Amino acid sequence: MCWLYAITKYRYVPSIDEVLAAVEDAGRMGFRYMELEGVGPQLHTVAEKRAAIKRRCEEKGIKLIDFVPVLPDLMSTDRSRRRKALRDFKLGCELGAYFETELVQADTFHLPIHKEAPYDISKEFRYAYKAPEMHVDPEFDFWEFFGEVLVSSIAECNDLAEEHGLKLCIEPRTWENISNTWALELLMREVGSRNLGAVLDVAHLAAQKMHPVQCVEMLGDRIFYVHASDSDFLTENHLEIGSGSVDWKGLLKALKKHNYRGFIGIDVGGRSELKPHLDSMYINSKRYLEKIMEEI
Repeated sequence: MCWLYAITKYRYVPSIDEVLAAVEDAGRMGFRYMELEGVGPQLHTVAEKRAAIKRRCEEKGIKLIDFVPVLPDLMSTDRSRRRKALRDFKLGCELGAYFETELVQADTFHLPIHKEAPYDISKEFRYAYKAPEMHVDPEFDFWEFFGEVLVSSIAECNDLAEEHGLKLCIEPRTWENISNTWALELLMREVGSRNLGAVLDVAHLAAQKMHPVQCVEMLGDRIFYVHASDSDFLTENHLEIGSGSVDWKGLLKALKKHNYRGFIGIDVGGRSELKPHLDSMYINSKRYLEKIMEEI
């Protein structure tokens, strides 16, 4: 169960009581594994309550498999802010090691010339349907930013993850610095570490007209985790699996071809009108994929 469930059912950002409730939700719906986020200052609250979270997971038979410190300043052009975010990311790695997640995730956020954050789940994917505006800054140099900020920051995150016995995964997200498989491939080549891999997020890639099977063929054994939700290949919707246009049998066959043995997280939701149907959407999506897995 992906953390989008908790965000959709409760809010962005959930309180600790809601975090604990989300663990119960996962167990109630028949999930054994889930991910967890720590967003900005809330990361420190998660750290303070780590024992309670771990205890609730053990009580409900839930294993945390990916911890996501959400720290936009990892991509700040202000070096002091970036250093603070990297210190917080180290705390995120400590939490990942404490929860024995195997994976820790870093996001790549957006360019400093965006007028507003282009991917903002707190506003229900407001830019899923409209391109965000950008400034044209005569002083901005994209490739300088790419090398000195993005690559440098992710390389340091990767080192921190490896020091804590964790793999680092990156999720390409629409409108962000690393938005698709091609951009992720470039980043991974620049960092040059097999400890760095991909979160294959089907809905984000489909919204960019990237065929999920092609993405699997490109990334192969560098896929560390899969976020599964359906798509109409037109917008950023994270739909119930089986209700969109994704070829799930083909995608699972491609993952099997490349000997994928990681987790597939159900990543449905993101809009308030889905809340009354959220449980059934997660349960149906889980069953849909399990049935195809039995067939192939």
